[in-house]
Amino acid sequence: MLIKIQIVIGALSIILLLITFELIRKKRLREEYAILWLFTGAAVLIFSLWPAFLLSQFFVRITGIFYLSAVVLIAFFFLLLIVFHFSVVISKLTSQNKELAQQYALLALELNQLKKNGFSPA
Repeated sequence: MLIKIQIVIGALSIILLLITFELIRKKRLREEYAILWLFTGAAVLIFSLWPAFLLSQFFVRITGIFYLSAVVLIAFFFLLLIVFHFSVVISKLTSQNKELAQQYALLALELNQLKKNGFSPA
């Protein structure tokens, strides 16, 4: 049963890596945002190929987590990092967008005032 789970998890992680590389190649995903996706796919692939990392008695004794739960936990952790990273990026873009809108409004106001004063661009 464990070998079937390893194969499915390994195949899914390879698919994730291939999709990520393809999106990078087509310029639909920037490299800076793809790093966490690549780490997620690589970590899950490593743990699916070598489950001994997760099945060691030390790890099981300390955490009480077995193979499938550990793989899901690792994938969840990386996905949580991705969501956190995107939240930071969205916050930064929101601030930049607000600043640009304010600058645009000021420039539009200034242009309207110049037009009222009779200034015409040549």
